[in-house]
Amino acid sequence: MPWKNDVIIAAYAKTGTTWVRNIVSHLIYRQNPQAMEMYKNLHAFLVYLETGTLLDKLPWKRRILATHIPAKLLNMKRIKGSGAKIICPIRNPKDQIVSWYNMAKKLPVPKNHELVKSLYPRTWEEFIEVYTQGQQPLASKVGEWYPDYLLSWYQHKEDENVLFVVYEDMKKDPVKEIQKIADFLDIPISESDLDEVVHETSFNTMRRQSAQIEKKLDFYRKGEVGDWKNHLTVAQSEMIDAKIQEKLGHTDLKFTYEP
Repeated sequence: MPWKNDVIIAAYAKTGTTWVRNIVSHLIYRQNPQAMEMYKNLHAFLVYLETGTLLDKLPWKRRILATHIPAKLLNMKRIKGSGAKIICPIRNPKDQIVSWYNMAKKLPVPKNHELVKSLYPRTWEEFIEVYTQGQQPLASKVGEWYPDYLLSWYQHKEDENVLFVVYEDMKKDPVKEIQKIADFLDIPISESDLDEVVHETSFNTMRRQSAQIEKKLDFYRKGEVGDWKNHLTVAQSEMIDAKIQEKLGHTDLKFTYEP
């Protein structure tokens, strides 16, 4: 059962989950060094709703959780009734797929297993085909991928306890976007503290301070906007455009592909 003050980061893989978790942790725990240190030392995967109730046992006054689960598989009415707040980061699908491909190559799975090879091909051309066909088990049913996940959460975009934040906007104007998150969480913050949070959650700072497991999995590879141009062919880019239009064209979700 969510707690009243819980903050849940609901995001698809490689769309800003870790970044937003870090931002929220600095907003909530910046004046509580003990809580901040405890959170930093907590294994990243243990904060996910998917991993169970370990965090129920820790002395938090306000928890920061995460999930890759689509909204349709969660009890949203119960979460809203609890008073918990949800932040949904979104990122342009072209940079997302490039980032996911580079991380997937480093996942600690038996690379030569036939099932693994079929779901996570080593070649870029095969990977992008399998991924965009919804064949990878990323908290969605077969045939679904990133835009389907977004659609699931889009239905709650106007809920008072849900905030959508855009990866590219956070890169362009972190002061404005972090202030927006602070306001959403009812956290007052001074200008100087805000500047400090911006610095502590910058890409370079997070990469320098990242845990060993995050380094191994390449959590902080580039964090750039527009890196997809170095990987996608024109045909692949157009294919993604067409698939995104088909899935999300009826919504007001728009993506930023240029820095």
